[in-house]
Amino acid sequence: MLKLRGTPFGVCQYCQSLLARSDVGYESIGKVAEVPDDFSPMQLGTNGYYENKHFTLIGRVRKTWEQGSWSEWCVVFDQLIDGQHYGWLAEAQGDWVMNFEQPSTALQGAPNVNEVDKIQPGDQWRIAGKSFEVTDIKQVTCSGAEGELADFDQHNQQLLSVDLRGDNMTFATVEFGTKEFSVFTGKFVDFEQCKFQNLRKLDGWN
Repeated sequence: MLKLRGTPFGVCQYCQSLLARSDVGYESIGKVAEVPDDFSPMQLGTNGYYENKHFTLIGRVRKTWEQGSWSEWCVVFDQLIDGQHYGWLAEAQGDWVMNFEQPSTALQGAPNVNEVDKIQPGDQWRIAGKSFEVTDIKQVTCSGAEGELADFDQHNQQLLSVDLRGDNMTFATVEFGTKEFSVFTGKFVDFEQCKFQNLRKLDGWN
């Protein structure tokens, strides 16, 4: 039986039902595809440290675009970090980024969801009072999920994902849907400094 610790969403490991928390527990709101196996050293239950605070990987969302895909791992912290229990560890082409969702009001200088075609690399936006530059723009979909999730975009819904970079290795992503958008900020992290434990055993990975 799927065990959930109060996260807003979860994916049943037996039938791939997407479960959403309600006033009376969890209810199925559809199904999602399985996350395909890859060569990631991560797995559910892997744990590590970010800014000296311990976290555990509890879920994963697979994001896909026309030239590939990447994983976003939902993590839960033992202690609040910037007022939040949950974060997202993005794993893409050897880069690792820890992100935290921000209120939509934190974003300034960006067009509204009806004018996203105006976004260009080099655009300057401010998020939570900090300056960021748009570096990448692509159409993405959520192609699979597993475990427990702090948030979940509709399965196979197309989103416009905008990546931005700031000073001192800071990073941000804004995902535009048809009616609303989500904002995430964080920074690049060093794999070794995270002191990961309970990694998958992979050939050639020490």
